[in-house]
Formats: sequence, structure tokens, C-alpha cells
Amino acid sequence: MPPIYQMQVSEARFQLRLPRDNNSGSKHLMSGIAWGLLGALLIGASDCVARVTAQRVASSILFLIIMGLSLLALSGWLIATNDWPAWDTWGWTASAISGFLNLVALYFLYKALARGPVALASPAASTFTVLLVLLNILTGQPWSWLQIVAMIVVFIGVAMLARPADVDAQVKHYDATWLRTTACYGLLAAVAVALRMFLAQEAGSSLGAMHALYLNRLFALLGAIVLVLFVVFRNKSVTWPRGRMLRLVLLQAVLETGALGSFLIGSSGEGRIAAAIGFSAFAAATAVFAWIWLGEKIGWQRGIWIIVVVGGVMLAVAR
Repeated sequence: MPPIYQMQVSEARFQLRLPRDNNSGSKHLMSGIAWGLLGALLIGASDCVARVTAQRVASSILFLIIMGLSLLALSGWLIATNDWPAWDTWGWTASAISGFLNLVALYFLYKALARGPVALASPAASTFTVLLVLLNILTGQPWSWLQIVAMIVVFIGVAMLARPADVDAQVKHYDATWLRTTACYGLLAAVAVALRMFLAQEAGSSLGAMHALYLNRLFALLGAIVLVLFVVFRNKSVTWPRGRMLRLVLLQAVLETGALGSFLIGSSGEGRIAAAIGFSAFAAATAVFAWIWLGEKIGWQRGIWIIVVVGGVMLAVAR
């Protein structure tokens, strides 16, 4: 075959490959967003269940049941597939730290949800996505002024959500001090979640989504066991939930595990930003579930600022 003809064939093959790669990238983007949105719906429902359980069940017991049940289910899957996580120093280290941060994040989140209103606690916690972008900026990732503006918008939105609204007049203890404390707990949860998600994504890149989720739950369960033993050794009674409350805790465990699993699956490969975009809608999802299931009124003022927060988060990660 003449050299010129060979070159033309090679160029043709190169040109034919480009559309297929672009189409693959587009599908990966949509898949990441879809998995992120599924995670947002699941965590939104979980937060509403936590509004009830966190008021009646000790945090240490909640952690133990949620982490234990999810680890049991994941262990069954690994046994069936005989596909255990391979040793990777960074992946296991990131999973261990992420697992312990999981407990810290849930502690502050449950405190915020138990206090209420959910329409403030969840948007405050949703700022973790913006903090995750900031964390990537600090670690040397490219950034833009649009992202900085989006971060400012998000935190202004949370500050406005923490102000008393018309619907708060119907709940006597929802004064300005109460709302600021709820927002503070939500923001502390956001800081812990941002670090936890960043490390979970790092572990997922090294080990795979399901293996990273398994190790996250394993180390979180170890932390929960230590916490329960600490409470027992301090001569404090530990009450196990029963009946309807136990069923709610089990439901919460399934929803919370499914949400993190969906986020990690969507974050695989090049889907980190896409999954974050979809997952950032969880503040709105939580508010809607709280309105439907808990009967918590949102009000037009808080509804507008929830939209501002979610929009700012999506703008930050989309850019």
C-alpha cells in the first residue's frame, strides 16, 4: 500500500473516532447527573426520617444501626461476587478518614434536623458542595471568579434562610437565636461532609465506587462501636429503638446508604462534577419531602432563598 494512502486511511480513522468519543463523554455527563439526582432524592427522604429519629434515638445508636446495616448488606454483595477491596494505601487511608468524618457530619446534621426547621437545616448542610469546590481550589485545581461569586451567593442565601420568616411565627421557639444555631449546626455538617465526600471520591478513584463505599462504612462502624462503648463505660444507659421507631431507623439506613452509593457511582471516571451537580439538588428535595411528609410549611420567603442556594451551588460546580 502506498505511503500516501496509508496516511489518508489513518486520518480517516482518526476523524471517525472523534464523534464517538464526544458522544461517550456526553453520556457519561448525563449518567453522572442522573446518579447525583437519585442520590439527592434518597438523602432528602433520609433527612426527613432523621428529623423524627434524631429526636428520639441517641446519636450513637443511630450511627451503629445505620453503619452496621449498610455494612452487612455490602458484605453480602462482596461475598456473592467474591470481589473484595484490593489493598491500596491511599484508597484505604482516604476511606478510613472519610468513614470517621461520616460520623462527625451526621452528628451535626442530626442536631440541625432535630432542632428544625428542615427547610433551613438542609440548605445549610447543602453548602458542602460549594466547600468541596473551594477545597479543590485550595488543592490546586483551576478556578474562576464565577465560582467565587457563586460561593458568596450561596452563603448569603443561607444567612437569609437563618432569619425569621412569616411561617416561623406559628412555631414559638423558632426565634432568631434558634434559627442561627440551627444554621450553625448545618454549616458544621457541611464542612465535615465536604471533607468526607472529597476523600470518598479519592478512594473511589483508587478502589472503585462500591469498594470505597464498603470501606467507608467499615471504618464508620468501627467508630460507632467505640462511641457506644464510651457511652456505656460512662455508666449511661443505652436504649434500643423498638417498633415503629426501629423501622424508621432501618429505612433511614437504607436511604442514606443508597444516597452515598449513588453519588459514588455517578462520580466514577469523569463524572465527579456531574454527580455533584445532580446531588446539589438535595436541599430542595429535603424541603419538599418535609412539606409532604412532615407537614412543615416552607413559606414563600424561605422558598425563594432555597432556590437561590440550590442555584448558587449548581452554578459553582457547573463552572
